[in-house]
Amino acid sequence: MKPAYATSVETTVYVAPDAGRRGVGTLLYKALFEALAGEDLHRAYAGIALPNEASARLHEHFGFRHVGTYREVGRKFGRYWDVAWYEKPL
Repeated sequence: MKPAYATSVETTVYVAPDAGRRGVGTLLYKALFEALAGEDLHRAYAGIALPNEASARLHEHFGFRHVGTYREVGRKFGRYWDVAWYEKPL
C-alpha cells in the first residue's frame, strides 16, 4: 500500500445467499465499524457489483454514499458487471 492511502480502507462483508434479509450483514458491519473506530482512518470505500439493491441499502444505512460507477469493470459468471462505488467518512 502507498503511504498516501494509509488512512483509507475498502470494506466488504459477504453473506451466504440463503442467509440474506436476516440482519447478518448489519451485524457484521456494526462489528467492523466498532473495530475500526479506534484506528487512524479517514474514509471507507465499498464496491458493489450491480444490480444489488440489498447491498446498496445496507451501505446507505451505515452512512455510505454513492460516488460513482465503473462500467463493466468486474467479470464473473462469464460476463462483465458494473460496480458502484460508495464512500463513508470515518
